[in-house]
Amino acid sequence: MYLFKLKAFAVTASFRIPESHTFQQTLPLPPITTLIGLVGAAVGLRFEDAMKFREDNKLLLGIIGTHQGEFKDLWKYHKIKASEVISDVLVREYLTNFEMSLYVGSQNDDIVRHVRESFLSPCYALSAGNSDDLLKIQQIGELKSADEIPLLEFKNTVLPGDHGTNFDSAIDLEKVPITETIRAPQVYLLPTAFNFNGLERRVSERKSFTFVGSPIRLKDPIPGFQVEEEAIVLI
Repeated sequence: MYLFKLKAFAVTASFRIPESHTFQQTLPLPPITTLIGLVGAAVGLRFEDAMKFREDNKLLLGIIGTHQGEFKDLWKYHKIKASEVISDVLVREYLTNFEMSLYVGSQNDDIVRHVRESFLSPCYALSAGNSDDLLKIQQIGELKSADEIPLLEFKNTVLPGDHGTNFDSAIDLEKVPITETIRAPQVYLLPTAFNFNGLERRVSERKSFTFVGSPIRLKDPIPGFQVEEEAIVLI
């Protein structure tokens, strides 16, 4: 597998759960569709084309990320009710001081190199969820070759599948700062494919993903990559 690592930062970030509307809860890390859109923005593709680009080139993506805080914001909007336009508000969750490591991999080194060069000079602005949550690239690593190995220990990442009963805590409470929030893994059923009809898109496939916060140790290992001190699974 050929891959590279990209480090980025955003003052605020928000990754809305698709079904949330008036209360827009955020995921703790960007889902796979957001990562695909990020690659598409760098390469210069619409979301529909970015989805096809990933599928055609068997591009795999992985994420590790943390944030320092959270807050809720009120947004005023207009909606149509009984043939009249009225004002209403929605609540949107945000993460603050969001830091992420994005891993991009493929068996085709030319494709990975192309994506890496695109991030060096993105076609469109990069964002951490919403269009106004601008993402700043801090570092882009060199192209590397890595072999897949079985992994057990993870933190601050997203794993494919439902591992809600496949883990034990790996937290050393004596070493956890009092200001650090301890988070158990959260499992979400999220869209992974769409049917496109012009500007309209409808979900055609959903899969389970486990969002890991605090350190865990899986009971059964899953294949992934050990890159320096980070354990990452490419999806």
